[in-house]
Amino acid sequence: MQNNDYLAVDIMPKKTRFNCFFYPERLNSLKDKFKGLCYLYNLPARKQKEIQKHPERYKVEMCGNSPIRVILFGPIIIGFTLSLILLICCFVATYSNEPFQWWIPILTFSWNLFFLNLLPLTESYLPKKQIYFDRKKQLVGFTYEIPGCEERDELGNCCFKWADIVCHLDIVATRPGVMGFVPFISHIDEDKYPETKIAVQVPDNSNNPMNCYLYWERVVRFMDNNQPLPDVPEYENCRHLDELTAEFDKQNDRPNNFWSDFSLAQQVEIWQKFNKEAAHFNWLRATPNEEITKPWLHFKGEPERIEKLTWKYKAKRLALQLFMGIP
Repeated sequence: MQNNDYLAVDIMPKKTRFNCFFYPERLNSLKDKFKGLCYLYNLPARKQKEIQKHPERYKVEMCGNSPIRVILFGPIIIGFTLSLILLICCFVATYSNEPFQWWIPILTFSWNLFFLNLLPLTESYLPKKQIYFDRKKQLVGFTYEIPGCEERDELGNCCFKWADIVCHLDIVATRPGVMGFVPFISHIDEDKYPETKIAVQVPDNSNNPMNCYLYWERVVRFMDNNQPLPDVPEYENCRHLDELTAEFDKQNDRPNNFWSDFSLAQQVEIWQKFNKEAAHFNWLRATPNEEITKPWLHFKGEPERIEKLTWKYKAKRLALQLFMGIP
C-alpha cells in the first residue's frame, strides 16, 4: 500500500529524492516541416525573448492563472464548438428534408483559418505572465510587475533570490466538483509580495500530489548549478551550451544526440514507467534514488518508431487546423 505521509506537507522541500527528472519532449517535430494552413507558425520562434533562447540557463513557466491563456485558447474552443454544430447540421440534412445551411461551414472554416494564423501573431507580441528560473545567477524572475520589488535582473524584470522562493502544495477545485493538488510558487513572504503567487500547470491534477512533487524536483534539480543538467530529453538540444554539462558529457563519453533516437511515444512509455514508481514513493522518508547519469546503459532508442511526414500526418494536421483552429 502506498505511504501517503507526505500529503499534509505545505511547503515542498528543495531536495531531490526520486531523482528521475524525465518528461517527454518532442525532439523531431514535424510541425516545422509541414505548416499546413498556418503560414505564421514559425513567427513565435523568430520573436523569442532572451529567456527562451537560452534553455540551458532559463527554465520558463507560463502562470496557470494568467489571463493570456483565455486569449490563446478561447478561439480554439469556439472553433471546436462551431465544428460540432457543423457535424449536427450535416446529420440533420442527411436524415431530414431540411436544407443544408451553407453559412455554417463557411463561418466555421473562416473562423478557424483566421485565428489559426492570428494565434502565432498574438503569442509573439502579447506580454505573457511568466516566471523564469535563472540557473546561472540563482534568481527567479517575473515578466510582470511585483509591487514592492526593488531588485531587477539583467533583463530589467522584477526578480528575487532563489533561496527566497518556495513551492506550496495546495488543494483547489480543478474542475466543477473535483478537488486536486496544485503547486503554487511564491515568495517566502507571501504577505509582503502576494503578486508572486502563481499556479503551475502539471500533467495531472488529482488526489495524488505525485505530479506536483515530480515537477518541483525538476525545478530544484535544474537550479542546482553545482551539477550538470540531468540527462533527459528536455535538455538534449542545449547540453553543449552549459559548460559544466558539456564537460561532464565529454568525460562520460556520452553519445551525441542520444535522445533524438527516441520517438515521442517511446519517451511517453518511459515517463509512464517512472510515474508508476513515483506513485508508490514516499517523498519525505524514502532513501533517495540514484540519479541515472548514463541513460544509454538503461534505454535504447527505436528510431524506426519516430513519426514520419506521411500523407496521414498531413491530413490529420489539416483536419485539426480546419475544424479546431489548432496551429
